[in-house]
Amino acid sequence: MNLPTSLADFEGHWALTRTIRDARAGQVVQAEGVAHLHRGADGLIYEEEVTLRIPGQPEMKGTRRYQWRDGADHVAVHFDDGRYFHALRLGAPRVSDHHDCPPDSYDAVYDFTAWPRWSVRWNVAGPRKSYEMDTEYMLR
Repeated sequence: MNLPTSLADFEGHWALTRTIRDARAGQVVQAEGVAHLHRGADGLIYEEEVTLRIPGQPEMKGTRRYQWRDGADHVAVHFDDGRYFHALRLGAPRVSDHHDCPPDSYDAVYDFTAWPRWSVRWNVAGPRKSYEMDTEYMLR
């Protein structure tokens, strides 16, 4: 089985598709776009551009930016302002991590079993949040 074993394995341009199942709103949101992971001063910069399709609304553009840093056996993911977000372990077919952001809780499961295709599922819970977000990545 081919698996990512270093931060450099993620460098490149990835097509992405995303499905957000929002239990609170009772709707499913779809997104398509790209994620560019390129060299930065401290590792890789993750830059995402998507088109969101929310039922009953016009299409919207969305962006995200993170810093991915090398942690030897893992990738440390930081928000763009440098705050720590979570980590993903390298060399395993499936890995999980948790991010606590009171009053909300974020649980991620990464799946690398079809590398270089990969996915991440986020389960988010809180007083005003209850959704599951699946994102699939494919090297372009």
